[in-house]
Amino acid sequence: MDKKKGLGKGLSALIGSGPAQAGNGGALKDIAALSDTGDERLLRLDPRNIKPNPSQPRREFNEETLGELAESIRRDGIQEPVIVRRAGNDYELVSGERRVRAAVMADLETVPAVCRDVSDRDMLKLGLIENIQREDLNPIDLARAYNDLIEQFRWTQEQLADEVGKKRVTVTNTLRLLNLPADIRAYVVEGALTMGHARALLAIDKPAAQRAAAKRIIEEGLSVRQAEKLAALKTLPPKPEKPRPPEKKDPNIEALEDDLRQRFGTKVRIRSNKKNRGKIEIEFFDLDQLERILACIQR
Repeated sequence: MDKKKGLGKGLSALIGSGPAQAGNGGALKDIAALSDTGDERLLRLDPRNIKPNPSQPRREFNEETLGELAESIRRDGIQEPVIVRRAGNDYELVSGERRVRAAVMADLETVPAVCRDVSDRDMLKLGLIENIQREDLNPIDLARAYNDLIEQFRWTQEQLADEVGKKRVTVTNTLRLLNLPADIRAYVVEGALTMGHARALLAIDKPAAQRAAAKRIIEEGLSVRQAEKLAALKTLPPKPEKPRPPEKKDPNIEALEDDLRQRFGTKVRIRSNKKNRGKIEIEFFDLDQLERILACIQR
């Protein structure tokens, strides 16, 4: 059985077999080809009045990519109608939230919408399938959505993998990300850590050590392979200390050291602090050299 077929079937059954073309000011006839399916309704709705999908698996929307989509919509229009369902006297979004948000940014008065009879039970599943097909959910939102599906439908991980067209091990590894501390999950959502980095951190037992390793990965820009090697260590190696720059010495002190060095024929160091207190260090290598130095001082 090809697992990808289950995924495609879920979304195609919801949206239809072909994309519709609808420009900024396009008429309803632009999507008339979809009207032959019998029970679905075709509408043009104000995107500001469409209620969001309460089961939307996506928690974060990248403003930069939304802006790019808005520019595309201004130029070419919405290429595929969003899917809605009736919610009392209003319409509730089933799929297409990025298009709706971008349409608002693009100041569109209406967007093309297909109205379908979708049950509460199917809302999360269809929203997830749409995002998985576009592969633009961040790993943490994807893990949360997988977990919601398992709890809502009482699926095993094997059944979930079958439904979303992924390998069982992929689903399992994604779900394990929810075991990470909240601050590390936030790094993954923000893109500071990749899914590969997050999976490497799961090999560390203690949350405090996971946080320390995550900080190290981000600060030093470690690759996933380097992160895996770091996580494999029982204790994190200390961060290499930056060499201290040599202290700048007063040129008058340096001149005095040179004068004494020439006079005694050995190394001489003068150390002083900000209060002008200090000491003079004179090196000697044997008693004869010490006697010569003392003779020079006593003159």
